[in-house]
Amino acid sequence: MTLPTIKQVRAYVVRGGGADYHDQGDGHWIDDHIATPMARYPEYRQSRQSFGINVLGTLVVEIEATDGTVGFAVTTGGEPAAFIVEKHLSRFLEGRSPTEYEKIWDQMYFGTQYYGRKGLVVNAISGVDLALWDLLGKLRQEPV
Repeated sequence: MTLPTIKQVRAYVVRGGGADYHDQGDGHWIDDHIATPMARYPEYRQSRQSFGINVLGTLVVEIEATDGTVGFAVTTGGEPAAFIVEKHLSRFLEGRSPTEYEKIWDQMYFGTQYYGRKGLVVNAISGVDLALWDLLGKLRQEPV
C-alpha cells in the first residue's frame, strides 16, 4: 500500500487551556499554591501563573497529507515554537512519506541542535512527532 506524502505542516497558537495546563482562569485548582522553581520568592508563591509560565499558550500542529488527511497534536511553546515548526522543522517533512518517521525525527533533532536540547525546541519537535504519528495512524487506519 502506497501512502500519500506530506503536503504541508501548519502550526497555530491557542489560549485558555489546551496543552498548557497552566493557562486556566482564576480560582482553578491548578493555579493554587504550588512548589515551582520560582516559589523561593515570596511574590511568586501564590500561583503558578504569577511568574508568567502561562504566557506562551498552546501550540497546535497539523500535518496534511496529499490526500487531505490531517494529523493533529497539541503541546506547549506558543508563538516561538510555532515559528520553529513552520520556518525550520517543516522542511524535514514536506514532500516526504510519513513512514520515514525515524529519519524525520533524527533530522529535526540534529537540525535544531544550535537551539539547545531543552525547552521550546523539544516541545516543537514533540508536537510535530505526535502529529506525524496521528497522521500515520489515520492513513493506516490503525490506532495510535
